Amino acid sequence: MATIIDYLTWRGDIPICDAAPLNEVDAAILSRFSNLPFKKVYHTRKETMGSFCKVMQHYPVDEFQIDQDPEFVKKLLESERFSSLTVTDYIKDNRPELEMQFAAVTIHLPDGSLFLSFCGTDSTLLGWKENLNMSFQDDIPAQCAALSYAAKAIKKYPEVESFYFGGHSKGGNLAAYTAVCLPEKYRHLVKGVYSCDGPGFSKAFIATHPFEEMDPILHTYLPSGSVVGRVLEHAETYDVVESSVSNLLQHDMYTWLVEGPRLVRAEHSTDGSEIFYNSVRHLIEETTPRQREMVLDGVYTIVTANASRPRDIQQDFSILLQPLYQKLRTMSREDWQVVTTVFRAFLDAYVLALRDVGRSKYDAEIQELRDAENFQDAAMKLLRRGIATWNGRNNA
Repeated sequence: MATIIDYLTWRGDIPICDAAPLNEVDAAILSRFSNLPFKKVYHTRKETMGSFCKVMQHYPVDEFQIDQDPEFVKKLLESERFSSLTVTDYIKDNRPELEMQFAAVTIHLPDGSLFLSFCGTDSTLLGWKENLNMSFQDDIPAQCAALSYAAKAIKKYPEVESFYFGGHSKGGNLAAYTAVCLPEKYRHLVKGVYSCDGPGFSKAFIATHPFEEMDPILHTYLPSGSVVGRVLEHAETYDVVESSVSNLLQHDMYTWLVEGPRLVRAEHSTDGSEIFYNSVRHLIEETTPRQREMVLDGVYTIVTANASRPRDIQQDFSILLQPLYQKLRTMSREDWQVVTTVFRAFLDAYVLALRDVGRSKYDAEIQELRDAENFQDAAMKLLRRGIATWNGRNNA
């Protein structure tokens, strides 16, 4: 079945117009566009999607986040539907001291409306840490930056009556956050918000923002095996879509299936996606934000001392084993109690999540870890198991 890349070939010669208006596949494409390596391109005042892609098509593969990004760039350049669209207001703002990674770009549609595309997590550990911060912090710096970006666009283009927000991964979360946090007097300008496998929000955040009111224009798409998009809660209605691959690989939008101008719907999420969602939900219910923050900050400090990118860990996961073990041996009694609480809460959450989806039989090894008296041994055993699983998947 067709994918987004196929769609660009099939409908690339038809401009966005009344006869072929902006659809959800177009929105997914525009949402992904902001994840391309814009910073490497010299910008003039009058750029288009095509002019950016003309330069990017000569970049080596390692400049891109996903293997199919170069093909995506090639198809966009060849596409009359997208290549002539004006692109302005690119911004990239990474601040390690704030644990913030933010980028966005504004795309001008033929009818005069604007599509604000928010970049998702980049290829740095900083970007992934920012995602994890959502588990204990509302209003992370990138979300505030996204809201500020939208407010500036509304002020800069006062004649524009229709705005769309979109993004892939964390970018989808930024798009939704911006929409529900805009001052009420501007909300009527937002005609559509597109989150492609973006994380959700805490229950407290949802309770104090107009998700129900804005539900008709909030379009969230999660692949059936979603992991990233199942972090935290989605108050808005979301659609489960089909992918040509399984598990974590479904986060790659180029694997999502397309039929005509629509993403193909799946009947339901996979058991694995439900187990992950319920594990996170139980973990958050059983631990405090401060406990989660302390553990994540500690792990991040260790990881960044030994790697700068997720691919460094992917190539050799074992580089983290000894530093983590050393940290466990030397931490204070108070920190030890916190880590133990979070660790056991995680294992309990996993077991409860298995039961939530109807799997009453769980691995004997998990039960052994839950009952372990020696926390160091249990932690190291879990790490070794994770490394073996990771290596097995990467070598498959």
